[in-house]
Amino acid sequence: MTDKKQVKGLLDYISLKPGEEAEYAPNSVDSIFGMGVGATKDANYYIVMGYLYDQILKQKGAIEYPSATQSSNATGRPRKQKILEVHQVRALHLWRKAQDYSEGIRQDLSNRRMIELIKKSQPLVGKSKRLWTVGSDESLEQSVSRGKTWWGIDHEWQSDKCYKFFYGVYPEKKP
Repeated sequence: MTDKKQVKGLLDYISLKPGEEAEYAPNSVDSIFGMGVGATKDANYYIVMGYLYDQILKQKGAIEYPSATQSSNATGRPRKQKILEVHQVRALHLWRKAQDYSEGIRQDLSNRRMIELIKKSQPLVGKSKRLWTVGSDESLEQSVSRGKTWWGIDHEWQSDKCYKFFYGVYPEKKP
């Protein structure tokens, strides 16, 4: 039983003897398949960055999903797609605040209680003031419920989608 020869480029492939088995060498910092021997470190770096960028684009992230509210077939100018709508921002805000509490406390937090905590605990200025003072408490609760559905937040205020959106695709550790 012979070991397979590692092929790094076209010349290695051509130099194989008939019937000899080969495998492509894994990419490393110094050797990237298809770049050749004379490639500079900068060229290798940009190849790796392009590959990582491509992988990130292929990930199904939170910002790639369409709006949770369905557009109607009404006449007139079509609505612009916003990255996040108000109810989605409210739910994300409450999700982040809920992460400050232990899991035992989180499971008992209702939408109404979380809205009260936000209104009492933080000084509401600028856009955050509009986020929590416009509308009645019932409409805020409904809005948060729509946002929780879109983010996939469960009754214990846990959501992988929120986590990926807030901390990124490759976090060090989960809080």
